[in-house]
Amino acid sequence: MTKKCTLAELEPGMILDRTVFTDNGTTLMDAGTVLTEHHIRILESRFRDGFLSFFVHGTAVDDELQAALQGNLKIEPDHGIIDPTYEGLYNEVMEQMRLLFEQGRQTGILDLEIIGTFLADKKLDDLCDGARAVAQIHTMKREGDPILHHCLHVAVLAGLMGRWLRWPRAARERLLLAGLLHDVGKIRVPREILYKKGALNGQEKAEMEKHPKFGYEMLINSGLKNETDILSGVLQHHEFLDGSGYPDKLKSDKIYTYGRILAILDAYDTMATEYGSHQRSPFEIFDVISSELMAGRMDAEYGVLFIKNVCHALVGTWVRLTDGQRAKIVYIDQSRTSALPIVETEHGDFWDIATKKDVKILEILSGDALA
Repeated sequence: MTKKCTLAELEPGMILDRTVFTDNGTTLMDAGTVLTEHHIRILESRFRDGFLSFFVHGTAVDDELQAALQGNLKIEPDHGIIDPTYEGLYNEVMEQMRLLFEQGRQTGILDLEIIGTFLADKKLDDLCDGARAVAQIHTMKREGDPILHHCLHVAVLAGLMGRWLRWPRAARERLLLAGLLHDVGKIRVPREILYKKGALNGQEKAEMEKHPKFGYEMLINSGLKNETDILSGVLQHHEFLDGSGYPDKLKSDKIYTYGRILAILDAYDTMATEYGSHQRSPFEIFDVISSELMAGRMDAEYGVLFIKNVCHALVGTWVRLTDGQRAKIVYIDQSRTSALPIVETEHGDFWDIATKKDVKILEILSGDALA
C-alpha cells in the first residue's frame, strides 16, 4: 500500500512509488528504487530542510531481502553461470540420448541398457544443479536436434522437481526418466512436420498430436510395460485438467501425477526456447503458467511449488534489462507466483522491477555475456 512519508520516516527497504526530481527537474531517483542507507543519505543531503514528502510502499522485513540490501547476501560469484565442466557433462548425456533416439527411430524399440546407463553413471542426476540447470535452459547454445535438447531439459527439471517434492530416490529417478522420454514418440512423426517452420495445418497438427501415444507404444514394446508412472507421464504430458488437452482429452481425475508434473515442465522449457528476436525470461513464463493454474488447466500444487523453487534458484543470477543495463537478481518474494525480482544494477542501484513501469527483465545472461 502506498503511503506518504517525511524524510525522517524513510527506512531502508522502503520502495519509492514515484520518481524523485531535483529542483531543476532532473531525475534523482526512479520510481521502484529500493531504498538503502546510502539512498537515504543522498536524500538527506539534497533536501536538508526535511519537509519534502515521499510516496513509498512496503517496508522490507524479510531477512534475506535485508541482507541483499546491505550487501551481505551470500551468493557465489559464478552463481547460475554455465561452466565448462557442466557443459561437457551436458554434451556427454546428449550423445547418449542421440544414440538412444536414433536406434529407436530405426528399430521402433529403445535400448534398455542405454536407459539404465543414464541412472547408473549419475551423469544425468549431476546435471540437476538448481541454479545451473535453470540457467542452461535459457542460455546454453542448442546445437543439433532441438527435440533432444528439449527432452534433456525436461528431464533435468523433472530431477529437480523430484528433489523439491522430497521424493525417495527411486521415485525421483522414474520422474527423471519420464521427462527424458516424454517426447520420444516424436521420432515417429514425419520430419517435414516435426521440423516445419511456421504454423502446422489441421492435418499436420493432428499427426503431431499423436506423439504421446507413439511414445507410450514404443515404451511398452521396449519392455517397460510395468513402469506405469513413466508410461502415464509420457502419455499424459499434454493433457489439461479441464479436458482441453490431448491425445485423450482427459479431465482432472483421470490424469496421473507424472502427467500433471510433466505438463508444467514441458510448457516451461517450450516457452524458454528462442522465439521472435529473444528468449522469454522466466518471469514472462511464470505469468503464463500462473494464468494456466488460475484457469484450472494445470495442477496448482505442483505449479506453485515449481515456480517457487525456480525463483529461489534464480537469486544471484545475472540478467539484462530492457534499458540495456546488466543486473543481478538479489531477491524474489517466493510467496507469490507472479512476483517480480528486486535487482542490483551494475551501477549499484537496487530496483524493484514490479514498480519499474519502463524496465523489464529481458533475458538471463550467459558467462560470455558477462565477460
